[in-house]
Amino acid sequence: MARPLSFEPDTARQALMNLFWQKGYDGASMQDVEEATALKKQSLYRLFGDKRHMYLAALDQYRRSEMEAGAALIARPGTARERIGRLVGETVEQAIASGDRRGCFLCNASVDQAPHDAGTAEVVDGMVNFLREILESGLSADALYRDDPDLCRTRAAHLAAGYLGLRVLIKAGQPPDVLRAAARDLLATI
Repeated sequence: MARPLSFEPDTARQALMNLFWQKGYDGASMQDVEEATALKKQSLYRLFGDKRHMYLAALDQYRRSEMEAGAALIARPGTARERIGRLVGETVEQAIASGDRRGCFLCNASVDQAPHDAGTAEVVDGMVNFLREILESGLSADALYRDDPDLCRTRAAHLAAGYLGLRVLIKAGQPPDVLRAAARDLLATI
């Protein structure tokens, strides 16, 4: 009979997410993984498989925690600009207040691992589609977008590109006035 787990898998996934978000796949050694999760390799391999699967679990945790929190902001009542403004504004203001320059784990994975690993590329593609879908749902609060699905789809793609670009500016350490101006201009397109 297998021994019951003596740790919480969600806690391990959260630790993996933070580690890979900060250091990337290649920058995080297995020693880093063990230290971040407070687990030994054997437990990690049993739970996740190899390092690649740990990385994919970290991306899934990012989608479930960070991206779904963004979806919840957009789902709250308001106009399209108010809904999407909550996501964009909170992203910028949290980064400024905390000094967190990790940017976006989705963006990082898109350039770091997706070009080299089909599994990561598939997960990244799903996350980008999820982002576009939540932006479309926010836009649909206004009749203009609700009545024109093509406009809604193209505007959501535009907003996704702008939002991800904003996350890259955050990672690049751009000053608060630049971040706020970019956010204002992005929201003006709604």
